[in-house]
Amino acid sequence: MSMNSSVNKVLLALLLALREPEVSLTNDERSLLQDIGRQLQLLTDSDDWEFIEEQLTAIIQMNSVLNRFFQYNKVKLDALNSQIPQEFLPSLDELEQGIFGESKEVKTFDGGFKGNVQSDLLIRLTGTIFNTDQPDKTVKQQTFIQNIDEFTKNHRFLNTYFAYSDDAGEGLRHLITVPSSEPLIHGQTYFLLIDISPERKGIQTEPIPFPDQALAQVWNDSESLPLDLVVASKDFNIDATVKKLILPRSGASDIVQFTVKPNLFEGRGYIQVDLLYRGYLLQSKQLAVLIIPVAGAEIPESLRPPQTASITFTTIDLLTHEKLALLPERFLTVDVQVDTRDGSTDLRFLDRTQGNQELVSYNTNLQSGLGSAIARVRQKLHSMASTKEGYKSKTQGDMKLLNTWLPQLADAGRYLYRSLLPENKGRTLGEDNGEKLRAALKPDSVIQVNPINPIVGLGKATIPWALLYERKVMTSKEVHVCEEFLNHDIDCTGCPFKDNYKVVCPHAFWGYRYAIEQIPAWTSGELSQTPSLVWQIANNQPLYINFNVREQFRFWQNHLSKIKQLGSVEMLIAKEINDLEMIWANHSSDLDIVYFYCHGGIDEIEQLPYLQLSDDKIYSNFLEACEVNWQHRPLVLLNGCATADYSPESYISLIDDFRSAGASGVIGTECPVPELFAEFYAITLLKRVFRGEPLGQAMLTVRREMLQQNLNPLGLVYSLYAPYEIALARTLAQPPVDIAHH
Repeated sequence: MSMNSSVNKVLLALLLALREPEVSLTNDERSLLQDIGRQLQLLTDSDDWEFIEEQLTAIIQMNSVLNRFFQYNKVKLDALNSQIPQEFLPSLDELEQGIFGESKEVKTFDGGFKGNVQSDLLIRLTGTIFNTDQPDKTVKQQTFIQNIDEFTKNHRFLNTYFAYSDDAGEGLRHLITVPSSEPLIHGQTYFLLIDISPERKGIQTEPIPFPDQALAQVWNDSESLPLDLVVASKDFNIDATVKKLILPRSGASDIVQFTVKPNLFEGRGYIQVDLLYRGYLLQSKQLAVLIIPVAGAEIPESLRPPQTASITFTTIDLLTHEKLALLPERFLTVDVQVDTRDGSTDLRFLDRTQGNQELVSYNTNLQSGLGSAIARVRQKLHSMASTKEGYKSKTQGDMKLLNTWLPQLADAGRYLYRSLLPENKGRTLGEDNGEKLRAALKPDSVIQVNPINPIVGLGKATIPWALLYERKVMTSKEVHVCEEFLNHDIDCTGCPFKDNYKVVCPHAFWGYRYAIEQIPAWTSGELSQTPSLVWQIANNQPLYINFNVREQFRFWQNHLSKIKQLGSVEMLIAKEINDLEMIWANHSSDLDIVYFYCHGGIDEIEQLPYLQLSDDKIYSNFLEACEVNWQHRPLVLLNGCATADYSPESYISLIDDFRSAGASGVIGTECPVPELFAEFYAITLLKRVFRGEPLGQAMLTVRREMLQQNLNPLGLVYSLYAPYEIALARTLAQPPVDIAHH
């Protein structure tokens, strides 16, 4: 509601204050208000308003309780910058009908304030309410004021502002806010202060509220929620990239401080602030700040104002927002939650293609259909990867091999898709078996899978999302792989076989269509605190790789030399557990990638997951006892684990240990992979990662390349337990010559 601002804010703040149960008026105050009511009903000129406002101010100041609530509401309305929906105001007729049981014939005004209908209406409404026997009682009965009250109470804002420390001696620190009309000075230390509050303050932006409604479902009984604040900038040195902001149910949060120092000499510097809850992006804000070389430097008019900010992303309207900050949209979030009461798994598919509506939510029981559908997919993958009829001894496939394996995979993947999206379940999906979902998802969408506090044991159930198959498929001898898929885009535009269910289309596997991130990438809830999500590996040059190998592997030395050719890397090799302990003890603050090129599995006797180097096995207790603290937030790559009992269930609890140690994420496989392919895949992927590509994007591209150029579908075997965006902070020098593959 664009207001004739000051009039509207004063009247609304007063109406809202009068609603408060603690506020009571004396008879004198009532008759003064009635008098003002009559004046408001006759008001035609803004000059008269100033006279009325003086009288109102006098009444408000006489009553200290009323004054307290009036000031409080005025701050809230200022923060909202008058964004109150017009439909909250009733018509004068409706109001009078409500108060007097009839609407009066006599209307005593003629147009009033030029062109401002809302202001006019609010003035008439307030006049009518005040001009009753007990104005305070009449206010309390009006539902429209109650609605406005709820609307303003629920609005909060993500505030950002800078301050510097005035050292008052004796270790006392006093923070002084830098007005947004002033620039920052190169090389000085500042504090970036961030809070969420009903009051708008700091560097002003367009008044887009914090998306409280997005969190409505997650509060349960808690009085506060831990949000992650992520602050990133190329132009400032920042003390930490992620801090917790504890959001109370209502009111203001505490202020979170980041220490920032401009490293830009002069010009405009940018800071990106992202706010997440459990890995889901709620709001992003970009600050643009003018930096000057020395205090008092001249600022040209073109560079004013020195500090500005804009909200670049808010979850409420994912698709209409122009600048989706740095993150791709998550069109689909799948929440996987184990019900502790009966052990069933609850899957919620949140489809954000139409805003944040819940597409479908239902229970499936892991012990039954879903469990066997998952096992079947992994069994097919395993046979394809590890038999000589499959891809065990070759990285280059052909159409004949694809025709042997892809129809089987599609068949198993279709059963899995249908057991995740069963018929006749859920409200909106109905009988369509996920066809609506398919229509809504665009190729290259990022699908976010959130395991939400599953219970230990059952929480270890992971789903091979990449193998979900979106099309219907028949099982018969005639079923074959589409001969056309290499000539068409991922959407099969113009493909003659698009709707032929006897043709298997590789593009219908989720792993070829979408980038899938599984976060939080820790799933057992055994961690004392949830590790923060990280999007950057803080590498320097050279890149430090801890390479842990089982010497019995055939190609490891060859593999090592290829990695070295990719760019400037320092390889720290561990063949035995002692080497590993030494490396972790001496280099824990240098590591950028921790690469296990070795066996892994589940110990038959102990039933515990392990990774196996040349001389011995590494278990969870070993990882804990090393007490490492990886400051560069390295990526952990688990590769080449060619043992039969190997699947995500066998390493998912190790992911917790890696996360505790500071890893930014883990790449693992859905089944054992032959060494020949493991080596080929890792080199192809690392080449892209070294160029600075985000991990999720690189994995999707490599998968598609291997399908198209090598006719090899094993890229589907690799899964990402990390945010899609993870990338190196500094790209490595490109090798002079492109390395040929085997």
